[in-house]
Amino acid sequence: MSREDDVITQADALMRRHRSFVARVVEVANEETAAAAAHDAENDTEIPVLTEVVDASETAPRDIEAVLAALRADVENELSAWLVEVLPAAVANASQNILTELDAKARHTLLPHLLEILKNGTTRQKL
Repeated sequence: MSREDDVITQADALMRRHRSFVARVVEVANEETAAAAAHDAENDTEIPVLTEVVDASETAPRDIEAVLAALRADVENELSAWLVEVLPAAVANASQNILTELDAKARHTLLPHLLEILKNGTTRQKL
C-alpha cells in the first residue's frame, strides 16, 4: 500500500468516526442499532462542518479586556519565573567577569604603583 493510500484510508476512518454523512455500507441488524445510529447523528450536530456558516460573534471572546488582562498576567508570571531561573547565574557570571577585570587592572596598574611607593618611600598625588 502506498503512502497516499494510507493517508486516504486514515482520513476516511476519521470521517467515519465523527460524521454520519460519509458514504458507507450500513447494515442495520435491529432497531437498537438503528436507534444508536440516530443518537450518534444527533450528537454530531455540535461538530461544525466546513461548509457551515458560523457567526463571528460566537467565536470572538465576550470580554477582550479580561482576556488581555489574563494574558498580561501570564506573560508577567512567565517573565518573573524566567528571571528567577536565569538571573542568579547571569549575576554570578557578570560578578566573576568584573572581579577578573578588577584583578587584572590592579595587578597591572595598582600593584606596580604600590611597589614603587614601597621602594622609593614616596606617595603619588593622583591615582
